[in-house]
Amino acid sequence: MTGLAFVFPGQGSQAVGMGRAVYLASRRAREIFDEADRILGYRLSAICFEGPDERLNDTAVAQPAVLTTSVALLEALAEASAVDHRMSDGSEPRGVAALPNGVAPAFVAGHSLGEYTALVAAGVLTFSEALRLVAERGRLAAVGGARGAMAAVLGMSAADVERVIDATVARGSAVVANDNGPAQVTIAGDDVSLSRVSLALAAAGAKKVVPLRISAPFHFPAMGRIGPDLSAFMRGLTWRDPVVPIVANVSALPHLPGSIPETLVRHLTQRVEWLRSVRYMVGLGASTFVELGAGQVVNGLVKRIADVRLINISDPLTISGALTALRRGGPR
Repeated sequence: MTGLAFVFPGQGSQAVGMGRAVYLASRRAREIFDEADRILGYRLSAICFEGPDERLNDTAVAQPAVLTTSVALLEALAEASAVDHRMSDGSEPRGVAALPNGVAPAFVAGHSLGEYTALVAAGVLTFSEALRLVAERGRLAAVGGARGAMAAVLGMSAADVERVIDATVARGSAVVANDNGPAQVTIAGDDVSLSRVSLALAAAGAKKVVPLRISAPFHFPAMGRIGPDLSAFMRGLTWRDPVVPIVANVSALPHLPGSIPETLVRHLTQRVEWLRSVRYMVGLGASTFVELGAGQVVNGLVKRIADVRLINISDPLTISGALTALRRGGPR
């Protein structure tokens, strides 16, 4: 088994300029961005490349933008790693199925929203299906989802943060949304509760409490109100078996093919078990983590969990460097 794990970032990783370089350099990346523009009915590519920040950070735009950029980078990696670069009719394998031995991962996982990118990478959904699903998820969250905010807490464990929350606000008004590492946690809640918890955490010894660039709180009980509508939308999609294990956020274990839609509904309200997910993959031999997306958010978390090799892919130069490193040395 290869020691590679591919990981994908979620909302909050977006930045103006994301995807521009790979769009210019890769035919398959251009196809992904152009497809996104057609499906969404607006120029997502222009917002990714040129902004403004306020538009890109809106949940309804940020979620498709993060998905599209990561999938474009994955397709550009497949294009660059292919022995035969001839044009095709578009029916060639996509996602990790298009990657040669030595580059294809043993696991894929996405952080929060990045789980939807992992579904595309593993062939469970086509890009167009996942894009429509993510756009609907963002729309439902904007019009009928929970109201509130999220913040990153540095310097405290999830258990310690939970104790402060329980002592500060009413049950369910603020929660640990992401267990990102031994001393990094994301919290979600309504605005008033999150403000009170943030002050209490600072007083209890947190190094930092940093508001996140999101417009709705996910992995938060009140977001469950959009679950029935999201479930109804997913019944119109075609779900395929994954070609590689997808480590699920809510369980830190591989998704069971028949229950993926139901798990994605629970994903709205349950915490992201990222710490456990990384430890699971490392425990089964993952020694190199490749993050595909804008920036290095997810591998920054992985670094604090495990002593593994980290590779980031965010543009054509890093694609070239990643292929050289993987072909030369293989997974660590």
